[in-house]
Formats: sequence, C-alpha cells, structure tokens
Amino acid sequence: RSHFGSSLVWLARRASTIRSFGAKASRYLKPTLHSNQDPMSAGWEVAKKCPVVFVSSIILTLYVIYVRTHGVTMLRSSDIARSSRGWIQLCIFHILFSLMAISYTLAIMVQPGSVPNSPEWTVDKQDAPETVETKRSGARRHCKWCCRYKPDRCHHCRVCRSCVLRMDHHCPWIHNCVGYFNYKFFFLLLFYAVLTSIFIAVTMAESVKEAIDNDTPFGRMFCLLFAETLSCFLAMLVTIFFGFHVWLMLRAMTTIEFCESSTKKTIGTRSPYDLGFLHNLQANLGPNPFLWLVPVPSNSGDGLNFASERKGLLASSQSRRSSAHGSSRKKHASDATSPVGSPPRTPSPRKPESDAEQQP
Repeated sequence: RSHFGSSLVWLARRASTIRSFGAKASRYLKPTLHSNQDPMSAGWEVAKKCPVVFVSSIILTLYVIYVRTHGVTMLRSSDIARSSRGWIQLCIFHILFSLMAISYTLAIMVQPGSVPNSPEWTVDKQDAPETVETKRSGARRHCKWCCRYKPDRCHHCRVCRSCVLRMDHHCPWIHNCVGYFNYKFFFLLLFYAVLTSIFIAVTMAESVKEAIDNDTPFGRMFCLLFAETLSCFLAMLVTIFFGFHVWLMLRAMTTIEFCESSTKKTIGTRSPYDLGFLHNLQANLGPNPFLWLVPVPSNSGDGLNFASERKGLLASSQSRRSSAHGSSRKKHASDATSPVGSPPRTPSPRKPESDAEQQP
C-alpha cells in the first residue's frame, strides 16, 4: 500500500510538471486548431506548409545522393588524385549547402516586418508621419483590414493577414512574405541555391559518365541520373529567378513595384528610391560589404522610411515654407513691438546732386 501511494504521489507531481511546461510552451507555440476555429481553415493552414516540406525533401534528397553515390565513391577510389579531388569537392559542397540551408531557415523564420502598433500610425491620427506614396486623390494610404496608415512601399498580404514593410512578394515555398527584414536571406537563398545546383551538376557529371560506361547497378544509376537531371533543371530555373532579383535590386525596385509599373506601362522610368549602384546594394544587403554574402541580419533602418529624390524635394520645399513662415512671423513681431503712437519712419532725404551731375 505504501508503495502504491508513493507511486500515485509521483504521478501527480509529474502531471503538474507537464501541465506547467505546457502552459509555458503555449506562450511561444501557436496552436493549430482553436476551439472556435473551422476545421477546414485549420486544414488549409496545414496545406500551406506543404511547399516547405516539398522543398526540404528535395534538398535532403540531393544531399544524400550527392554524398553517398558521388562523394563516398570518390573517397573510396584507389586513385589518389581522384580521392583528393573527392575531399575537395565534399568540403566545397558542404560549405555551399550549409550557407543555403541557413539562408532558407532564416527566410522562413525571420518575420518580414509589420507596421508598428503605435498611435501615430492609426487611421484616426491627424498628424501622421509624412510619406512619399499617396493615393490618386492625394490622400494618405491606409489599410482597411489593419486600420492603420501604410508607410512607403508597404502592402497588405492577405495570406499572412498583415501589412508587410517593403513587401516584395508572398513566397509559398518559404511559407512567409518576403519583406524588409528577410529579403537579404531570400536573396542569399537564391544565390547559394544557384551555386549549389551548378556545383552538383558539374562535379557529378564525372560519376554519371563513369556509371554509363561501366556496369553499374540500377539503383545507383537511377540515383545519379535523377540527381543530375534535377540539379540541371534547378540550376536553370533558379538562375533566371536570381537574375531577375539582381536586376530589381540594382534598380531599387520590388516585385510588386515592377508589376505595378508594368501595369501602368512605365517600366523604363526610374524608381524614386534609386540611389545608385552601390547605395542600392547597401540598402538591401547592409552597409558592410564584407557581410553581404553572410546570412546575418544587417539592416540599418526600420523599414518605415526610405531615402528618395522625391522625399528630398518634399523636405526642401517644406524647409523653404517653414523659413518663409518664420521670416513673416519675425516681421509681424517687430511691427508689434514698435511703440504705440510713434510716427512712421520716413525715408531719409536724398542728397542733392553735384554741379557736375546737374549740368546736362
């Protein structure tokens, strides 16, 4: 009986520990299905994560095939030159693959940024921060779903259900919006995906040729041909997409701004946020060039204000208006401080002209 009672006490303590741990974890983990949530909407939330699972499975498949069927085979070769070449290829592959995996993880996990929950961005606020972009009527841009003013280059994403700062597009392959704070990770994901896929296609061609020339088991032959074909296809596809984003970055544009300019047939016009080649790169990848290709956060701004020529013209016009207003105020103040009843100032009499000047 004493043993049974002590067991019950032990189970009760463990149950309380599990309940407290669950209460703490619920603060950080978002539940998949609430009590008042439709099961269809919960299923849709799960379905939206399928592209991430698909891309992760492709990445893992290419990694396993490259290491097992190509890298290990070269390391086990009796040829010393080929074995050393295998070591070099595996080291370079793991560096590129690690950088790509880190960039992909950060592009998924890092939030793109949203409008601050502060009073100055509420719709009812009169003295809201000045912006360059306005509606056609000249009124401030605001979001009817979030009930907040939109900063420059901010757009509402119906999938994420929030306004995203400097929104580029919503990417289903990372189950996240590409915005101000995670655009660098998305760009580096494309960059290292291009390098990794090209590296796999080039280096694995030796093993594919050897497998075709020699008597190779069907399983190894299928894995090599599958990985080679998939890497060539991904290299071609991702390279085109990466080149498009390089073009957008150099022109200081986002995908949404490009689509808007193509709709308005103003693709050739210069973006108001274009500050030159170097400054455009620094605005997206950070001010330090040594950290451009490193997947670490390097944003120097807040995603609410962007330097532009139009904003500089607005600031200069506002400064001119404020200076003119200040000078008029000073003039009125000087008139008000003059004593009451004092005679008005008369201009000083002009000196008579000399005899030489009076002669015709």
